[in-house]
Amino acid sequence: MKRKIFIAIEEFGKNSDEYSKLIDKDKFDVIWNESGKRLDCIKDASLFEGVDYIVAGLEEYTTEFFERNNSIKAISRVGVGVDSIDLESAKEKGIKIFITTDKPSVAVAELCISNMIALLRSTFIMNQSLKNDRWDVIQGRDIRNCTVGIIGLGSIGKQVVKRLSAFGPKILGYARTWDSLFARKYSVKRFKELQDIVSRSDILTIHLPLEKKTENLINDEIIKTLKDDSILINTSRAGVIDNVALAESLRNGHILGAAIDVFNEERKIAPYNELENVILTPHVGSHTAGTRIAMEESAISNIISYDSLIYPIDGSNIPDLLIQVEKNSVV
Repeated sequence: MKRKIFIAIEEFGKNSDEYSKLIDKDKFDVIWNESGKRLDCIKDASLFEGVDYIVAGLEEYTTEFFERNNSIKAISRVGVGVDSIDLESAKEKGIKIFITTDKPSVAVAELCISNMIALLRSTFIMNQSLKNDRWDVIQGRDIRNCTVGIIGLGSIGKQVVKRLSAFGPKILGYARTWDSLFARKYSVKRFKELQDIVSRSDILTIHLPLEKKTENLINDEIIKTLKDDSILINTSRAGVIDNVALAESLRNGHILGAAIDVFNEERKIAPYNELENVILTPHVGSHTAGTRIAMEESAISNIISYDSLIYPIDGSNIPDLLIQVEKNSVV
């Protein structure tokens, strides 16, 4: 009997169909989200009936969802964030959760650094001034003369460091696990106290998952320790920062500017609506054609590898499959 793969993402495969080469049509039926919108996994419950595997976007997979759907063996996220999935419920049900490890890292890092430059040089402000018939010349700052604090040195944080090093700033790092060889190679100075790195940084960039330990980590007290005329960039998750406190710091001129790619609610940009010194983007950190193709192929590959472990043919490739499953699973 064929296993069912449900592609829950409405825009999956728009850049390439290379992923389809990974799917054995004799083993799998592929079902598509043809609604043209993000699914509500409870209201759209009928679409998940009898599904074995889900290729997921940012839909919310709650305890109620897992209690209703007993056929699901694994969910493979196109991306690395899993805060929309109830991991404990998935674990209790024996459902594997996969992410596309490393695939978004370069694209997010490039957006992060492009925002640093735009904020330091005020190009986005001068662009708008010229369009409003004003010739406003704003003197900028050089990255090479800045101290950049990086909160979180996972795959994305490391890609930021690699690219920043070419500009020559002083780089500081704060992370729960520390890669000493990497830090030595790129001259990253470690800080163990959050307030210490925040108070020393001209540019602070956040690269953390949203979990209990990181929720509201950059709170009002921490934001108040930011240097005058500093810059904050968040391309990770909105819940890591007290956005109301950050907006107030931007409004009163305490910090120079910010770049925000993630929001507490999608399509709602509050509390940054009327602020001119903030660059807002609609959660597009990984949204490049090349990265999207790589993530989609990786999401399918995770499912195929896991299925091959559940239904082995000869067992010769099981060690390699176990390595891939371990590397890319969070539950």
